[in-house]
Formats: sequence, structure tokens, C-alpha cells
Amino acid sequence: MSIALASNFAALLANREVRELWNTLDKDGDGKVSSKEWGSKVYQNQDVMKKYFGGSTLSELGHAFNRIDSNKSDNLTWDEFSSEAKSYAAAVKLSDAMKTDEGYADLKALWDTLDKDGDSKVSGKEWGSSVYKNQDVMKKYFGGASLKDLGLAFNRIDIDNNDSLTWAEFCAEVKSYGTLLGLKEAMETDEGSAELKQLYETLDKDGDGKVSSKEWGSAVYKNQDIMKKYFGGRTLEEIGRAFNRIDADNSDSLTWDEFVRDTSA
Repeated sequence: MSIALASNFAALLANREVRELWNTLDKDGDGKVSSKEWGSKVYQNQDVMKKYFGGSTLSELGHAFNRIDSNKSDNLTWDEFSSEAKSYAAAVKLSDAMKTDEGYADLKALWDTLDKDGDSKVSGKEWGSSVYKNQDVMKKYFGGASLKDLGLAFNRIDIDNNDSLTWAEFCAEVKSYGTLLGLKEAMETDEGSAELKQLYETLDKDGDGKVSSKEWGSAVYKNQDIMKKYFGGRTLEEIGRAFNRIDADNSDSLTWDEFVRDTSA
């Protein structure tokens, strides 16, 4: 079997597995999965749910529902569900690719192709207009079963929503995926969990059980080594911005439970 055929076959199996999981979760067959339906099925389906949504414990898998329910409707549509599964798979693939010379070169070549006007930025328009021609390599690194899926991947990477991506932003976002996966692994060890807990307590200066963006920012310089270790970033500014990535509900504060959930997903 060729590499291309093997890749396509693996994608088909993944799509089927995700669809079967959806059908299992949608107990009443109304085309939506409620938080109650999700929660009642976590134990029984924990292995496949971990595979496609991350999380090392049943509690984390339960909380994953809130991350996927982007419009906070307490229901998931198939589009929301499948998009999150593809995003997680893409995160793993991109993280692994950036660790190899071949993967890095492939992604840089793709980037240069997408930057049509040579201004060192890729706009949403440039991305969209290049999807059809570059669909094979884009599917390889960004996942997605259709041209529409590939087009929507731009929005997932453009976290500041300014409709343009620099190469540095692109690399930082890819690395952040790898960082999140590394945090998940760290939380599964006694040493990593203890070190992160100690860091959290250091950041929570006023001891109110939450870390605000102000507390996070004021602690970056003094704690830059350990924060780089677990949150990535080459500069103090990048470490500072990591707060926004973790603060999924935009409340401007992180509890320990949120910290654990959002960094191990």
C-alpha cells in the first residue's frame, strides 16, 4: 500500500470512528449531544474520547464538553464535535512535524507558497485561494476531509483574529500545540504535577485560589525558565500571551481546575 493510500485509509478509519462515537453519545437520536448525554458516556467510551479530545482522567474528559461547546448552548452539533476531533488530530500531527527537518521544510515551503504577495504574511484570502492547489500537503499537516475544512483551519490558527499570519505566529501556534500535549504528559507524572502545582501557587500571589492575568504577567520574568518549560515561548512577551491561550472562557482568571483542564486537553 502506498504512503498516500495508507494515509487516506487511516483518515477514513478515523472519520468512521468519530462518527460511531457520535452515534453512541447521541442517545436520543435528536442530532445533538447534550452535556448530560456526554457525561453519562465518558466512562464507557473513555479510550476513544481520549484519543480524539485529549485528557488523562474521566474528569478532564467530562470537562472537554465545555471546550467544544463554543456557543455555550449546552448541546453539541455534529459540526462542532467533528471539528474539535479534527483540530486535536491536527495538533498532534503539526507538533510531530515541526520536530523533524523534513516536516519543518515542508511547512516552510507551504508557507512561502501561501504568501503570494511576498509581504511575509498570509491573509485569509491568500490561504483560501490556495486551498485547492495545495490540498494534499495542507491535509497532511492540518487535517480535514474537505476543502471547506482546510479553509476553516485558518481561523483556528489565527488566534488574534487579525486575518493574517506571520511565519513567527504560525510557528508559535504550532509549538503551542506541542506544548499543550507536553503539559498533558507532565500532568500524568508525580514530578510534573507537583512542579506545575508549585508554579500555580507561586503565581497566585494573593492566595484567592485564582491566577489573574495581572498576576501571571507580573511573574513572567522571575519564573521564565519554568514557564518556558511548560508553556513554551522564546520571549517574555510570548510567555505572557500564553495566559490568553489557557483562559478559554475569557474570564481573565484561572482556577487550578481550569489550569489542569485547559493545559492537559
